[in-house]
Amino acid sequence: MLRNRNIIIGTRGSRLSLAQTEHLRDELLLAYPGVKAEQLIIKIIKTSGDKFKTENLGMMGGKGLFVKELEESLLEKSIDVAVHSLKDVPTFSSNKLSLACFLKRTDERDAFLSPIASSFANLKSGSTVGTCSVRRFSQLKRLRNDLKIVPIRGNIDTRINKMKEGIYDSIVLAASGLKRLGFHTEVREYFEKDVVIPSAGQGIVTVQCRDEDLELKEILKTINDRETQILAEAERSLLKTLNGACDTPVGANAIINDDGELFLQAELLSLDGKKSFRAHKTGIIEKAKSIGIDVAEEILSKAGENFIISETKLAHTIHKKSE
Repeated sequence: MLRNRNIIIGTRGSRLSLAQTEHLRDELLLAYPGVKAEQLIIKIIKTSGDKFKTENLGMMGGKGLFVKELEESLLEKSIDVAVHSLKDVPTFSSNKLSLACFLKRTDERDAFLSPIASSFANLKSGSTVGTCSVRRFSQLKRLRNDLKIVPIRGNIDTRINKMKEGIYDSIVLAASGLKRLGFHTEVREYFEKDVVIPSAGQGIVTVQCRDEDLELKEILKTINDRETQILAEAERSLLKTLNGACDTPVGANAIINDDGELFLQAELLSLDGKKSFRAHKTGIIEKAKSIGIDVAEEILSKAGENFIISETKLAHTIHKKSE
């Protein structure tokens, strides 16, 4: 199949996006030994999220801004596949497109970086912590309300440089991106997942294509990691049921335990971190989506139907223009 065609791979132009795209290309080359690298053509697409580097993402349309132009390019057939960080992909999408492949999940934890403190707990009261995530904002506030949690935009390199320049005392980023780019040596501490529950889909790279391209879907199926797909289904099912958006303080993390069962834990918070609604469930992996729905419904029953709406509106107030 793949030997007889070229594939145009659409991606954002950031270092992390390109590294993820190279990883996809390597996986395809390993799966199809007769294929040449030249057949897998990388095309950089500038997204709205890349163009507006200081604005409030939630006010402008959420993290979907990082995938919008890539999806449009797929529908226009100027690319064949699009590579995304799964946590950036909205749970609603065109029915003409399909998430056809999930690469094996890397470390989904959040990481703490600082030139002045060996751990988050050791930060002095009043210290600044930079994060671009409303979820992290709420979770870090819950852990320590004596710190100044402030918004930060830009790619990984930019954020680390801002911290080293003294603009921020510390920053919190996804461990997966740091490790993929070789910045793991900068990490002072990894948060335990039951303390800071990661974002749904964090650490997962997904590949999207046109639903009608059956041949390409079969090609991508050969490199799909089934376990990661199951975890993604549970987490995204929960997020969809909660109607979680970019500015919804919610974490969700699924694992497959030693008994081969799926365990999903999730948390919905108030923006100030003072309220937290948690739920978890264990079940057979074949019920991944329904487990996600069940956990979401338990959280909603605890929080009340208006909670997400009110906290999402409040979230818009913290993401003013960053430095």
